[in-house]
Amino acid sequence: MRGLKPWGTAVSVLAMLAATGCGAASSGSTIGEADRRATTVDSCGREVEFDSPPQRVMAIGSEAPSLLVAAGAGDKITHYAGSLDVPFDEATSTVVEKAERVTEDSHDVSFEMIVSSGVDAVIGTDVTAGVDIDALAARLDKAGVQMLTVSGYCAGFEDRSTDGLSGFDLIYRDIETYGRLFGTDPTAKQAVQNLQKRVEAAAHRASGPRRSAVPLYVPTEGTLGSYGGQSLVAEQMTELGLDNVFADVPKRYFEPSTEELVDSTPDLVFAMYLPTGSSSLESDEDVIDALRDRPELAGIEAIEKDGAVLPLNYFYTSPGPLAVDGLELLADRLAAS
Repeated sequence: MRGLKPWGTAVSVLAMLAATGCGAASSGSTIGEADRRATTVDSCGREVEFDSPPQRVMAIGSEAPSLLVAAGAGDKITHYAGSLDVPFDEATSTVVEKAERVTEDSHDVSFEMIVSSGVDAVIGTDVTAGVDIDALAARLDKAGVQMLTVSGYCAGFEDRSTDGLSGFDLIYRDIETYGRLFGTDPTAKQAVQNLQKRVEAAAHRASGPRRSAVPLYVPTEGTLGSYGGQSLVAEQMTELGLDNVFADVPKRYFEPSTEELVDSTPDLVFAMYLPTGSSSLESDEDVIDALRDRPELAGIEAIEKDGAVLPLNYFYTSPGPLAVDGLELLADRLAAS
């Protein structure tokens, strides 16, 4: 989760210290004797070696806690940096509430906070563009702390790759990677199977005539943002049988012009907002009102049409299990529209 332009805004350098594994463990990483066997994990092209499974983990941001819980390693979270307003499921909420709270804003995490906490691994999100992640990881490594990066954020680094996998596949891979790292493979594999079934069921519920939709990030004031073909939002739309009007834009997040928005003539509007971040919007009704109050959007008929604006808490579009929750919410709304 990031409080400003999602995934596209440079934040505090040290916010990047968190992250979940961006890749599968190497062939020698199967953990039969979990407390003794070494593991190597590929994190956005950077090999991270663990002599043994981490025992004290700091989870930063909204994705790491639910990914770890899904993998069966939620009990390893001893510290949490992020909001308590994230719509976690009950199991994840319990884990987060028991962990020591480092800070409300994951962007405020510092090197000193991490080292002084006594954790042996940092797992989280919020990738900062233009930062030397290798140097950052090396500094933490010297302090005895390993750093991993959430797969969904790997594309935010120059010369880093997601190996062509979809956003949902990256979520599944993260969970399986944690299962290998923490010796909880059966739980992780079952979680992935359950998520895959839920995605399939949501897509089935939303089946119907194809419609076009424009995905928007709605701040209280300022420029509206949108999502191109490289975003997880676009993949959610595809699963629901919708055509992203900006699917051909080779970006994850960008700021379209008013003319581009009006000319897109969408059937539906996906309106993402962040209750605890830059949008300062607290409900679905707030985001609908905010869109309708913008005179520059008067040419988009869908905004004024009842049921054509689908608000969604931004946390439900982040690269973790919450994205599946978001898919289900949208499927239900589409089925009812």
